Amino acid sequence: MRSLFIALGLFWAGVASAQRENISIGPMIGGTYSTLPNLGSNVLTTKYKAGPAAGVFINYSIKEHFGLSANVLYTRWGTKIETPTPAFNLNLDYIHVPILATYYFGNDMGQGAVRPKIFLGPSVSFQTGQSGSPFIINDSFKKFDVGATAGAGLNIGFAHQQWLNIDVRYNLGFSKVYTDPNLSKVHNQSFSLLVGYSFPLGSYDKNKNSFSGKRR
Repeated sequence: MRSLFIALGLFWAGVASAQRENISIGPMIGGTYSTLPNLGSNVLTTKYKAGPAAGVFINYSIKEHFGLSANVLYTRWGTKIETPTPAFNLNLDYIHVPILATYYFGNDMGQGAVRPKIFLGPSVSFQTGQSGSPFIINDSFKKFDVGATAGAGLNIGFAHQQWLNIDVRYNLGFSKVYTDPNLSKVHNQSFSLLVGYSFPLGSYDKNKNSFSGKRR
């Protein structure tokens, strides 16, 4: 995991050095609505549960309508479990890293612009902890999850080429959540609503539709 983050950091540092005018960064916060499909049984019912999400993102604008975004998010997935005893939440905490190819609609890049977008890409997630369930055994859970993220959103332009980002996402995990072979069909599934605010790493010239590369 450490090697992956080092590699990502070196990659983005190289891109920022060569194409600094096309990079923007910012914080992101929101919530998730998740469940674990195929965990239920005749005596156990699973439902969606809410959880927090927060982190940072970096955007690289390839062209006017295309971009690439990398996120590093703390996110809480899991499920609500209902049995004949009182219901409880099974909380699974992850560091979630999606890499998203994005298409932006609209041409207006100035203050007050509203640009819809759609995005899709792979994700990797590293489990950092579990809580909530009285039946948690740490060795029961896989520590690594590979999945895909898709969604849509809006970017709303503010002064100095800053943007408010509103995303609605769907994430599907492809990896097994449990180490138990009898639970091989249980995987992560979640929806999320995230709000972020991006800051450019260079000033923007609307007439040329490009950044100058100089800080304001």
